[in-house]
Amino acid sequence: MSPTLTPAELARELSVPAKRIRSYLRSEYGRLKFPETRWHLDAAQANDVRDHFSTPRPR
Repeated sequence: MSPTLTPAELARELSVPAKRIRSYLRSEYGRLKFPETRWHLDAAQANDVRDHFSTPRPR
């Protein structure tokens, strides 16, 4: 099984609140399905989050 990352781990890496990361994940991937209660991101999802929060956004 491949290692996974959590929004909290990415939040520390990117200096972005975990709440914003979870909000982005819900907008892109939908809500977690029961019985899942925590995000476990594969490499592609983690890179998607990194790209999203690393790209400068217009104000």
